[in-house]
Amino acid sequence: MASMIMAVTNMILRPFGHPITGSFELMGFGSAIVTGLGLGYSYEKKAHIAVDILFRRFPRTWKNFLSFTGKLASGLFFASVSWKMVAMALNFRESGELSETLCIPFYPVTVLVSMGLFILSLNLLISAFRDSFQRDKGEA
Repeated sequence: MASMIMAVTNMILRPFGHPITGSFELMGFGSAIVTGLGLGYSYEKKAHIAVDILFRRFPRTWKNFLSFTGKLASGLFFASVSWKMVAMALNFRESGELSETLCIPFYPVTVLVSMGLFILSLNLLISAFRDSFQRDKGEA
C-alpha cells in the first residue's frame, strides 16, 4: 500500500517539478522485502499456484514420491539461495555498497530477503517430511 501511495504521489508531483527523490529505490527495496518475507507465509497458507494437469493422472505412490522429491529439492535449493544471499549481504556490508540516490545500505534488505527464503525452505522441508511420515503411518 505504501509503495502504491508513493508511486501515485510521485506521478502527481512529477509534472509540477517536485518528484519524490529516491522513490524508485524505496519501492524496489520495499517490494523485495515484502515479497521475500511473504514467501514462507504464502506457502504455509497454500496461497501459491499449483499446476497439476499431468501430476494428477499418476498413481498415488508416484504422486507421493514426486511430491516428496519436489519439496525436498525445492527446500534444499531455497536454503542454498538463502545461504548465498547471506554471503552477498556480508560482502555488501564489508564493501559499504549503497544505493545510488538515497545512499541506503543494500545489506539489510539482502538479509531480510534471505530470511524469507530460509523460512520458505524450512516450510518446504518440514512439509516434505511431515507428508512422508504421515503416509508411512497410513494417515494420508
